Amino acid sequence: MVAVDRSEGSLALASAAAELNGIVMETVRADSFAEMERLAAAGETFGVVVSDPPAFVKSKKDQSAGAKGYRKMTRLAAALVEPDGFLLVASCSHHMPVIQFAEEVRHGLSLAGRSGRIIRTAGAGPDHPLHPHLPESAYLKAMILQLD
Repeated sequence: MVAVDRSEGSLALASAAAELNGIVMETVRADSFAEMERLAAAGETFGVVVSDPPAFVKSKKDQSAGAKGYRKMTRLAAALVEPDGFLLVASCSHHMPVIQFAEEVRHGLSLAGRSGRIIRTAGAGPDHPLHPHLPESAYLKAMILQLD
């Protein structure tokens, strides 16, 4: 297992949690896009790849650039998934509509030359309730795909 993040603090917390649970995990402090490119160039593949970035779209004006970010993230992550493996892609950007997020994921898969099936689409879990009068509370989105 490999965890990639730019934040040393986040990696330290992940390492501590892994150790408490008896999981052997390598941590890499790096830009995730650059690290995914490096891993792909080295021919690395994984049975499961989780790509859960910070918000790419913090305001409406960031929507176009953020959409490209989700597309690129999916393209790079898909290259690391072994055949019949799983890819989880997530977004915590309120200003990225779920339909557009799904389209960027599809586009990223296409650019990676990958196909597969959507196993599940999801939003926030029960521990993160949505407020009926605050649509921005429904900002979490995720897709789990099995790739050919």
